[in-house]
Amino acid sequence: MTTLTGEDCGRAVSASRAVALTQTRLHQAGVTSAEAEARTLVSFALGVEPTRLILASDLTVEQQEILAASVASRIGGTPVQHVTGRAFFRTGSVRVGPGVFIPRPETEAVAGWAIDQVRAGCRRVVELCAGSGAICVAIARESDPSAQWAVENNPDAFAYLLANLEESGIVPVLADMSWALPELNSTVDLVVANPPYIPRAWKPMMPADVHQDPDEALYSGPDGLDALTVVADVARRLLRPGGVVGSEHGDDQAEQVRALFIRAGFTDVRTHLDLCDRPRFVTAVQPDAPMTDDCGPRRGMRTGEDME
Repeated sequence: MTTLTGEDCGRAVSASRAVALTQTRLHQAGVTSAEAEARTLVSFALGVEPTRLILASDLTVEQQEILAASVASRIGGTPVQHVTGRAFFRTGSVRVGPGVFIPRPETEAVAGWAIDQVRAGCRRVVELCAGSGAICVAIARESDPSAQWAVENNPDAFAYLLANLEESGIVPVLADMSWALPELNSTVDLVVANPPYIPRAWKPMMPADVHQDPDEALYSGPDGLDALTVVADVARRLLRPGGVVGSEHGDDQAEQVRALFIRAGFTDVRTHLDLCDRPRFVTAVQPDAPMTDDCGPRRGMRTGEDME
């Protein structure tokens, strides 16, 4: 029997002691976010939310065994989200595992922008490159759209999308985004996406944890802009006049992505910063409509040289 302390003593261990021991083991193994992951793994073993950890009871021997196995798996290179089967995102979490992209904290920025648009009046929302559905689930949880669709073309990722959208009212669509949802052409208020945007040549240089994500969710052509080009084209097709699009991109791609959306015919193209003040996502307005207040702010016709 393997317990947290490595001793077959049959004694319970407090949650705080378990977190301290787990953090030490993860730190010794070179895990950079050892404290946060320790709390996640102990919460997983206890079956409680991390926010409730301070109120949790002691770990039984059986729970220590679960924790010991989880820590060993993490030290062996398995992402903590795959160990627990969950990825936390904004105010909730989604189910994840091998075959689907693990949502990152920086994506919470474009999700927050999308939520603000819905609160400001956008009612019909489409997420492209949905993966686990983290963005659209957050939109549904934190605002009140009248209709949502989530488009994903990878069958493995789509299985997680289906699980995460259960009883949400969001319509899952297994399709290539380039031709998906033709019945919605010119009727959508908001399109949001976190497409692959890493240049394919960068793959050998990426950190080990990134290799746990599916390649098609990460890499997109020689300059990383292939999928973003499709996002712009599809948004032009789906959006009503005056509708808005927001898409994540790499922090070194802001100028190229603004130019891409301007070439696609959008107006009011802007770059926005993430929580670390890095250029992280682009927003744009579908043209051929007067500026209105029915779907978020519409001030000016700028091309986004200023960062927001």
